[in-house]
Amino acid sequence: MPEFVSLAEAAGLVPDGATVALAGNVDMSPLALVRELIRQGRRDLRLVLVPGGGLAADLLIGAGVAVSAEFGSLHLGEYGIAPAFKRLVEAGRFRPLDSG
Repeated sequence: MPEFVSLAEAAGLVPDGATVALAGNVDMSPLALVRELIRQGRRDLRLVLVPGGGLAADLLIGAGVAVSAEFGSLHLGEYGIAPAFKRLVEAGRFRPLDSG
């Protein structure tokens, strides 16, 4: 029988500075876990977004949780480029890594 952990316990398994992979773009992201990582004050996460990123990645970037992201694209679908990502990259405060 599989063992389940709470959302807080799952987020607690992710240390500061970890590399975290998020799969899916706009509608497939683990938003509850992302919000818990932000709530717990995680820092310096390196994101790997497969195949690209969406709202979950933008929330982590905007909250200052992520220090870098490797991706093919980072957008919110028909709403365009992820706003926190765009703002911080343009200000020179976030480092995107091109995976292409």
